Amino acid sequence: MFGSLRFFLAYLVVLSHLVGSQYLSHFGFYAVRGFFVLSGFIMTAALNEVYHFNGERFWTNRLLRLLPPFYVVCIATFCFVSFVPEQAAAYLKFWQFDDARQRDMLMNVLVLPLQFREPHFRFSPAYWSLAVEIEMYLLLWLIVARREAFAAAALGVAIVYHLACLDAGLGLGARYFNAPSALLSFSTGALVWFLRRRGAFNVEPRIGVIALVAWIANMVAAGSVLPDDYVYGASYYIGTLAFAFVVAGLAEWQPGAWLARLDHALGEIAYPLFLVQWLAGFVVALAFFPGHWRGWPLMLAATPVMIGFSLGLAALSQMLIEPLRDRIRDRAMRNAPFRLDEPAPARSPVHNP
Repeated sequence: MFGSLRFFLAYLVVLSHLVGSQYLSHFGFYAVRGFFVLSGFIMTAALNEVYHFNGERFWTNRLLRLLPPFYVVCIATFCFVSFVPEQAAAYLKFWQFDDARQRDMLMNVLVLPLQFREPHFRFSPAYWSLAVEIEMYLLLWLIVARREAFAAAALGVAIVYHLACLDAGLGLGARYFNAPSALLSFSTGALVWFLRRRGAFNVEPRIGVIALVAWIANMVAAGSVLPDDYVYGASYYIGTLAFAFVVAGLAEWQPGAWLARLDHALGEIAYPLFLVQWLAGFVVALAFFPGHWRGWPLMLAATPVMIGFSLGLAALSQMLIEPLRDRIRDRAMRNAPFRLDEPAPARSPVHNP
């Protein structure tokens, strides 16, 4: 059921952005951290079960998955922003078109610089998290996903990093926006995969669902029932721990045929939804709410438009990109080393890695 989970997390990010509520802002933060745990699990599974650490095939497939849709959204965003630059600048501070320089455009295309304060102009502001994710893929491929001991050591390093940040009184930026902070979530996901493989962390699906409900309840309570200092303190880390149980539990869920098809369909539009959120919201705001750039009416009206944009982007990827990715995966599986002394992996929910 990872497809539905990814869609849910992507929608939480959209919710935190387009409603414009200060209270809802941490929903997106928690969703990104949950996704990082899930991604650490899925990429560790893919590297071990599908690509067997063949760097050429792994990286080709990952970049084909991530970059073409991003560039399509960049081109569409450029067209809209250049057509109505004043409204675009009012809608989103990152779309100050007068400040867009050739260097900014290049840094957007290169992706990785998006995790830093510059460039000031960004086609997709939320793409900083994908830049961090690509760096985490590199670390998983090089070290973390190769041995359980490496994943455990990475988790230990990440814990020390976060404790040091807390001790130094550093703000959320140091514990959320950079690659070292993301190591906590990615190594947690990787360790969950290793522990499941040897049967040391078997979580029933119902426990995974309960953990998801608890994660949501913790997120909702933070900043409302519970004090503001809880939001990015204890709650932030409780959410990461809870999501380890969510991932382990849902990994065991074997849905029926119709539910599996729905899960797959939602998973296919989760990433496009993440990409098109700002552009779709802008189109709806221009058409129906000129001068009102945030709010629940905008969010509700933009949702079907975002879904439509996402379906179109997913269909385009399915037609042009996925056949190539399928061939790469098939070759990786055919050429995988076979060892009789390897333990049989636990059932893997990895789809379309």
